[in-house]
Order: sequence, then structure tokens, then C-alpha cells
Amino acid sequence: MALNILIPARGGSKRIPKKNLADLNGKPLLYYTINTCRNITDEIYVSTDDTDIKEFAESMNVNVIERPDRLSTDESKTEDVVEHFLEEIDTDLFCVVQPTSPLLSFTSILEAIDKLVSPLYGVEQVKSYDSVISVCKDVNYYWDSKGKPVNFELGNRKRTQEHQGWFKENGAFYMTTKDNFLKDNILQNGNVGFIEMSERESIDIDNKYDLEIVRRIIND
Repeated sequence: MALNILIPARGGSKRIPKKNLADLNGKPLLYYTINTCRNITDEIYVSTDDTDIKEFAESMNVNVIERPDRLSTDESKTEDVVEHFLEEIDTDLFCVVQPTSPLLSFTSILEAIDKLVSPLYGVEQVKSYDSVISVCKDVNYYWDSKGKPVNFELGNRKRTQEHQGWFKENGAFYMTTKDNFLKDNILQNGNVGFIEMSERESIDIDNKYDLEIVRRIIND
């Protein structure tokens, strides 16, 4: 079962204009995700509405899916982009990789393949999954806007060093099968497996401050 990778990279961005092409140590942000995915497969597809992103993706010899305007607004959902991708590309297994996670390691995606694909091939494994997502551990305690505890009981909580914590979806990648996704048009569907990533690897570029942090990490 061959893996196809979808990189959703629209042109619009409010905090950082043309964010997916923002300069990161002399290379566009999108370069890092494409370069990481090349270690896994040649079946890489960039979904975009932007001419400059299209030209850059083609310069790196990856496939481009021209995204319609209706799927390129601030309100557009990743699931709608995935549905359009599946209408264009015949694939059984796919992974959505966000271009805003430049420190993502290809080994994390390979671990996801092992969790999801091995059972499909009949390889013995303790637990099989319908989808696999990237996460990072969170040991913090949270309150809602009404002053109520969200993930603990008042007067009955351990020190953060003493509890196992929770897993926070970091958005770096989502892997599933076409059949599983189309059941409900949800990426995190069925029995969901986790690939735990470090805080460093989980950094998501949302603003210029995030870019500066990653620049310093790369330069270290």
C-alpha cells in the first residue's frame, strides 16, 4: 500500500504574508516540509491556490494540485482540502503534512506508517489503528473561562512532575486511509494512534516570533 503525502499550502495568511514562502535561513518555509517528505516517498502533492507556491513546488519536482478559490478562504477546512485531493488522486493511504512544522522529522512519519500499515499487511502488532496523528505531551492544568477546572479536580491534583500528562494534538501531520476518512470526512477517525513528538519538533509557525525561534534552533 503506497503512501501519498498531501501538503496543504494556500497563499493567504494574516500574521505573516505569504507565510508558506516566508524566508527561513535562506529557504522558503515550504522547502523544509517538502525536503522532509522526500525521505519517505516521491508521491508528494502540494495543494495551493497561489502561483508563487505552485512554481516553487514545481521547482522542487513535486506534484501540484490547483486548489479552487472556495477552498482557499480563512474559513476553509483541511478536511475539505483532503476531500478535493481524494477526488483528484487515486490513493488508499495518505498523510496530510502541514508546511508550518519545519522541524518535523521524517522518522516521526515513518513511525506512523508502522502503526497504521503493519496491521493492514497482516504483520503481528498489539494494536491496530484507523488513523494516526502527531501529538506532544502536556503536563499543564487548565481552567475554562468560567473559572472551572478542565482536566483536574480541585484539592486533588498531583504536581506536574508526578502525573503522566495529556497528549496535545500539534497539527504536524495526520495519517489515515481513504476508506476511513470518507466514512465521516474526519482525519482523526476510528481508533486513533499517537506519535509523540518533542516540543522542539512540534513548533508550529504561526507568527514572526515562531519564525525567529526556529531560525535560532536551526543555527545552533
